[in-house]
Amino acid sequence: MPKSKPSLFDRLFQRHSQELRVFAGLRSGNEFADDLVQEAYLRLMQHPEPESIDNARAFLYRTIANLSVDQHRRQNVRDRFHAEINGDDQVLHAIPTPEPLPEDKLASQQELHALNSILQELPEATRNVFVLYRLEGLSHKEIGRRLGVSERNSVRLLGIAAQHVLLRFASLDD
Repeated sequence: MPKSKPSLFDRLFQRHSQELRVFAGLRSGNEFADDLVQEAYLRLMQHPEPESIDNARAFLYRTIANLSVDQHRRQNVRDRFHAEINGDDQVLHAIPTPEPLPEDKLASQQELHALNSILQELPEATRNVFVLYRLEGLSHKEIGRRLGVSERNSVRLLGIAAQHVLLRFASLDD
């Protein structure tokens, strides 16, 4: 008689959950370990054909590794925006840029698409300040001249845009 999905998952959980928590803690810090393990098991359970997976333990490890990379990437985005709000541009230049893996490129494209959608929610002037500052690297004085706003208003609009982006990315993580 074939094993039901719950019994397979129960056995996997009992057998590997502790070692997976340790692995997840090493990859992303202990505060996220349980979440990563839970998400990995959820993805395994949602797999259309879990019986087709030759090594469920390896699948779980790989999934946790991928999830931890995604979690680090989202945290880096948040850190950059927080640095921008606080005026710490040096943090932005200190982030290393290694050659990304194909799955990292796909994740980056998805994040860029999400960012574009989030920016479209902003009023045009606020969005333009954000794009000119973050993508074109203009100073607030240059942005003010180009858009016909004061330097102070440029700073204010950038803060509004950055806060909106941060909050929307945070809601995507939940």
